[in-house]
Amino acid sequence: MKSLRFLVVALSVAVVTSAFGAGSEGFKDWENSPQGYFMTRAEHVEWSALKTPEEQQHFVDRFLAKRGPEFPAMVASRAAQADKHLTVGKLAGSRTLRGKLVILFGPPSGMDTSRDLDISGVHRDNPYVADAYTGGGTGGGGIQGGSFDKNEAGMSMGAAALLINYHFTYASTVAGPFDVTITVDPNTGADRSHDRENSKKLDAAFEAAAQTSIKTK
Repeated sequence: MKSLRFLVVALSVAVVTSAFGAGSEGFKDWENSPQGYFMTRAEHVEWSALKTPEEQQHFVDRFLAKRGPEFPAMVASRAAQADKHLTVGKLAGSRTLRGKLVILFGPPSGMDTSRDLDISGVHRDNPYVADAYTGGGTGGGGIQGGSFDKNEAGMSMGAAALLINYHFTYASTVAGPFDVTITVDPNTGADRSHDRENSKKLDAAFEAAAQTSIKTK
């Protein structure tokens, strides 16, 4: 069994080496890879202190050995599912915050989406744009017929961006039940935590998943 386990770990390291370009640049982006998502806070600190590809290789060897022979296949399977179901635009789902969530915890108990409008870049001093967003006129209900000139407001309106909120619910995890919302730019696929409260939930949940992934010290 020991020899089989060693072989599985060695093969998984070989795959990582190929994928992340070990050599002159070492495991340059391994920290942000699906396997790297499982690093604990302490391991992140240790990783940041490494100077050479050889040190990084030794770290990855130990990292994988502590997580058991099934770990690489499990991560690869979840990453493939993230790519299949969560990819938006040209950005692979496994390389996003929402992808990290499902790679660490598996499929959610529930997921729903809603649309949101980011008007942080809209010039509110433009009366046409301000009117469009605040209801316009004394009667409310938005711009009245004929009073909204798209050409005059064009550039300011273009600064508003449509976003998609992904709401994930987990009924049972190593971090306990929780739900979080991740906001996605549908044009680029880039995402972020919806707000500070969601960021705190994610940080705590990610650390719990990372700690639990360790099978042997």
